[in-house]
Amino acid sequence: MPSRIALALFVTIALVSCAAPATPSTPTATVTATAAATSTAIATATTLPAGARRFAIVPERSVATIRVREQVAAIPAPGDAVLTTRAFTGAVVLLPDGGFASGSSFAADLDALKSDEPLRDEWIKFNTLNTRVYPRAEFTLARVSGVPMPIATQGEWAATLEGTMRIHGVERPVAWPVQVTRSTGEVRVQGATAFKFGDYGMAVPANRLILSVVDDVRLEIDLVAREP
Repeated sequence: MPSRIALALFVTIALVSCAAPATPSTPTATVTATAAATSTAIATATTLPAGARRFAIVPERSVATIRVREQVAAIPAPGDAVLTTRAFTGAVVLLPDGGFASGSSFAADLDALKSDEPLRDEWIKFNTLNTRVYPRAEFTLARVSGVPMPIATQGEWAATLEGTMRIHGVERPVAWPVQVTRSTGEVRVQGATAFKFGDYGMAVPANRLILSVVDDVRLEIDLVAREP
């Protein structure tokens, strides 16, 4: 339903993954350009610390899914609003002690969010996500635990990914339970987390078509990153 998609879109802002400072002092265009330049520098750097591994996100093989429970006026039973996106960018450098080099992050372009209701998508972007000011959601990685280091060329582990989520001008620390699968030349990370709209300074979506919304945003990621 349109309402569900709206909520899902709103939730997607969380996705994936971080927020700018609550009162940004730098123009959005500059912040976005700086983040992109940082990722590019990491992805293209020719010199790495001994034992470090560099991985770049593969957008066509990565997806984020957001789910929010809602009750729509025209529907007798509640249901999930669901939204997905593949508009990822980013690169990380994994250090041999399980930490990440400065600038390691991945981000989602919120203006690329889509559902089966384009008009509702635009409403959410304009009114809820405010993508004119906050065009990206970003996750900056700090450390991974639960994976033997230095990381092997093959393996699968239950791990925790620690870092900072930046969404809608709000920045919060996150410890994300994930499943890490390592195969030759790449790594796959799958996981889910939940948060409330207010955690990132956003109001629960509401309009005349939505009777109620559960204040519980569920974010699922399935990311693939490849070594150069």
